[in-house]
Amino acid sequence: MAKTDLPDLYTKKDVDNARTKGELVGWIKGGAVGVTGMLLLGVIGWIPTVAVIGVGGFVVYKLFSGPSKGDR
Repeated sequence: MAKTDLPDLYTKKDVDNARTKGELVGWIKGGAVGVTGMLLLGVIGWIPTVAVIGVGGFVVYKLFSGPSKGDR
């Protein structure tokens, strides 16, 4: 794990608690996405589910990939 230089405002215990809570929130979100995906799959079938995941993945990729080289 990377060394963190903390200001006097936060203690190591504060950072550890925040990290643990962040991991817990991540697991809960991941579980919710998994359950939602299984429900979606059960309701509409494989092909539309794969299409929705593909389009959603493309949109997320475009949002987080930043501007293209032509836009700079």
